Amino acid sequence: MLEHLGQTRPAALRLLLPCDLAQVRVAAEMARKFLAEQGCDPQELLDCELALVEACNNAIKHAKPANWKNPVIVEIIWHAEEVELRVTDSSPGFDWPEAGKLPQQESQSGRGLFLIQSLTDYTNYFRSPSANILVMRKKHPPKNPMFG
Repeated sequence: MLEHLGQTRPAALRLLLPCDLAQVRVAAEMARKFLAEQGCDPQELLDCELALVEACNNAIKHAKPANWKNPVIVEIIWHAEEVELRVTDSSPGFDWPEAGKLPQQESQSGRGLFLIQSLTDYTNYFRSPSANILVMRKKHPPKNPMFG
């Protein structure tokens, strides 16, 4: 017999983001509202929002014209211990570096991966011929027992 152990279902948000950079801000605002409703700490909220914006911008910038009709899928899953952000796109993808490095100052690209890895506790990139999924996780900060 299966016994309920007091586990709860995580809260989740799923957005279909048109392949249009102007729409990233709208998706970020919806994500911010969702995270705030879950009780997200202000610094965690800012980190998640910045990582999500950077990931969405990259997914859209690197999409080929033939894939512009496919939305970028943004998923946020709120667990008791952490928040997971997923960005799924249909761009050609790229090789995810183990550790992001800041590029040379004169370089116009490459800062996004460093920023994403700096703002989150875990990142992984799954690449396939039809879709790519960037998974980012951020642990919730410990609660101060004096303030709940």
